[in-house]
Amino acid sequence: MMTYDEVCKELMAKKIISFADIYDFSETPLENYFENFFTFCQTNLSERCKEYDIQPARFIYTNDYNINAKASFPEGFNIIQVNCGTIVKTYESLYSKNFLFKEDKEINKNYSEIETLFKIPLGFLMFQVAVQFTFYHELAHLIQKPFKVFDSLDERKHNGTEDKYSSLKHCLEFDADIHAANMIPPHILDFWKKHPDQHQTAGNLSKLLSVVVSGILNYFMIMGQCDQDIYYTESSHPHPIIRAVYITEKIIQVAEINVDFKLDSGVILQEAFNITEKFCIHHAIPNFVAKFNEIFSVHSDDIGDYIEILDTESDQFPNLVRNKFPDSV
Repeated sequence: MMTYDEVCKELMAKKIISFADIYDFSETPLENYFENFFTFCQTNLSERCKEYDIQPARFIYTNDYNINAKASFPEGFNIIQVNCGTIVKTYESLYSKNFLFKEDKEINKNYSEIETLFKIPLGFLMFQVAVQFTFYHELAHLIQKPFKVFDSLDERKHNGTEDKYSSLKHCLEFDADIHAANMIPPHILDFWKKHPDQHQTAGNLSKLLSVVVSGILNYFMIMGQCDQDIYYTESSHPHPIIRAVYITEKIIQVAEINVDFKLDSGVILQEAFNITEKFCIHHAIPNFVAKFNEIFSVHSDDIGDYIEILDTESDQFPNLVRNKFPDSV
């Protein structure tokens, strides 16, 4: 596998990215996290994605402190760019400055045993899942190869003229979200199965999944995407609350398919929303759960109908991951 320096030099030589736009994480406080995530992503692109016909594929960090990630297809390369701010701000918000699991009495009582048994800070699990979700979402865009229509696709809500609705854009984002939601549970199950049999209980897995779901909801929140009024045929992405509904449903569904017992999705979601609400209060940020409940209580039928529309309309676009690789859905 190529090193980060080798990737940077290659892309600069091809004039795909300039030196000024590349983030050099060496000797920074989060050097190890940047290096480990690069290794995870580039290994996946180089060794595990050959069947997707996306070679040569490269992963790089950009020198931008906004939370964002982008997939693009310049000069025959397949590139995933993640802003350095995505790692720094997500690490801080979800892990290093997230004292919820220690300082909130209810959360500490419910989850301290999980941290002890599985030997992982749950804030770190939130951070890890959020950045992995970002990678798998952008990977889906590379697989889709929609770049005859769009120069690139990024995670943040577009502004100005690019913010216009198109059925294709919403289906591309829906497909990328579902791909990412499909890929997260195997990581959690692999981690869960590495522990002694007596710890591999439905209750423990449910708690891990509640933390995972909350981490993704919190990630949407720190991107500043969860305070908008409900919309359907607008913007370049489905509304964050619509995304939250189908992403969380898919994560739990995929996890349950891969175990020999039934998971209580209602309990998992209730716990995830409880963690998320307390996270909002703890960080003094807009209450996503209150906004979700406000919107969902009035628009649940319309949201369900629109998810069905996305699912149906996605059948007409053969380049989506679900249509190229139906066995992976």
